[in-house]
Amino acid sequence: MAMADKKTKCFTCNEDKITFSCEGCSKEFCFIHLTEHQQRLNEELNCIIDDYNKFKQRINEQKQNPQNHSLIEQINQWEIESIDKIQQKAKGCREIVIESLQKLLNDIEMKFNDLKKQIQQLHKETDFNEINLNHLRN
Repeated sequence: MAMADKKTKCFTCNEDKITFSCEGCSKEFCFIHLTEHQQRLNEELNCIIDDYNKFKQRINEQKQNPQNHSLIEQINQWEIESIDKIQQKAKGCREIVIESLQKLLNDIEMKFNDLKKQIQQLHKETDFNEINLNHLRN
């Protein structure tokens, strides 16, 4: 009995050879190129494993040091910037209050000086009554 040779074109070398079908990509490869195809698949799997390991390592690092997470760092930066803005605003408000207090105190001092002159004048003249005293009190 003669064996029937079933030859098809290899996807890689495009020659009629005995081929093997890859169930993953449904392409036909000769033995040499099937081996190469399998080697490329193994390399891809190794890349996936490397990516997995790197990702797993990052997750473990974040679990051990959650304060180093980028969101925490963003919050820390926001906090610093917010405190700086608050301090600047508070400084500006203090300056406004100090300036207003100086004006107010100068105004009060001028009124005190005027009141002192009125008191001295009344005391000197000794001519005053209840109306004058009420005016001084007010």
